[in-house]
Amino acid sequence: MSTNKPTLKILIAEDDPHLGEALVSYLREKGHAVDLARHGGEALKLLERHLYALVLADLVMPEADGLEVLRAARQRNPAALVVIMTGHASLASALQATREGAYDYLRKPFNLQEIEVAVDNAARLLQLREENGRLLAQLDELNAKLAEMKQDDPYPAPDSAPSSPQEGVDLLRNLLWAYPLPWEMDPPHSGDLERLLGLYRDNLLTEKEFQILKERILI
Repeated sequence: MSTNKPTLKILIAEDDPHLGEALVSYLREKGHAVDLARHGGEALKLLERHLYALVLADLVMPEADGLEVLRAARQRNPAALVVIMTGHASLASALQATREGAYDYLRKPFNLQEIEVAVDNAARLLQLREENGRLLAQLDELNAKLAEMKQDDPYPAPDSAPSSPQEGVDLLRNLLWAYPLPWEMDPPHSGDLERLLGLYRDNLLTEKEFQILKERILI
């Protein structure tokens, strides 16, 4: 399998020993980790012990059929994809498999290229799901950071208009406490005026010079 294709943990449930071994050998050559169950009961036991990303299950098998395997696989791992294989294909069985959540439905006899296409498509879908999950996690992290920054903002902007008079009063009270009132603020150019007054008191400026410079500062 090429390096740009993800490898999968796959369970094959097939009671035909020749077909089962052929599928295992073929998919292992493609780089996948594959287990083989020779009937439905063995498949159910393997599903109890392992998590599989993809399950290929024959529809008709001893001890448990493909639909029972499908249900067990989805219960064990809701994200698992299940492909039903059958030599007794019918519209009714295909519809039932789809209702049960089957990802794909392959009719026997099929060639190995059909299996490869089904597995590659499943691998791409699982990869897209994983990437989507990462992106959503990153988005949640960014939203949390934005919410934290908003809480730390000393002058938050109101999200919407007050929904009640009391909410409007509370909002106004918060704004009054958040922003300095005019008489609490230093007058403009107060530092320059203080320095100018100091020069005048030290007799370094005449009264006329003091008045002219004061007017220029206040302009």
